[in-house]
Amino acid sequence: MKHLTLILTLFFSTMFASPAYADWEKVGDDMIGTNFYVDTDSTIEVAGHVYYWELRDYLEPSLSGYISAKIYYQGDCYLFKYRDLSHTVYKQQMGEGNGMSATAINNEWKNPPPNSTSEAILKQVCEYAETL
Repeated sequence: MKHLTLILTLFFSTMFASPAYADWEKVGDDMIGTNFYVDTDSTIEVAGHVYYWELRDYLEPSLSGYISAKIYYQGDCYLFKYRDLSHTVYKQQMGEGNGMSATAINNEWKNPPPNSTSEAILKQVCEYAETL
C-alpha cells in the first residue's frame, strides 16, 4: 500500500504542479495577510485518505524572496488530521513561474487547530471527497 501511495503522490505532484491545471478556490486568509486556496478538482481519495493541493499566497516575500507556495497534503477525514507530503515555493504570486520543490522533511500527522484555515481546508476537502 505504501508503494501505491508513493506512486500516486509522485504522479499528482507532477501532473498538478502547474497553475494551468489548477482551479484554485479561496478558503480564507490569516492575520498577516496570507491568502489560502485549495484545488478540490485535483483532490483524490485513496484507501480512506484524501490527497489535495493547497496554495498559499503571501502578502510579503520571505527573506529568500518567495511569495507563494503550493503544498501537497494527505488527509485522514475519519481521524481529522493531515500531513505534508511535498511543497514548492515560488517567487511569483499564485504559484506562477518556476518553483523550487522539496519533499516534506517532517511529515508527521497533525490535527488542525480549531477555527484555523487548516481546519477549514481539511473540512472542505473531506466534504468534497464524500461526493467522489
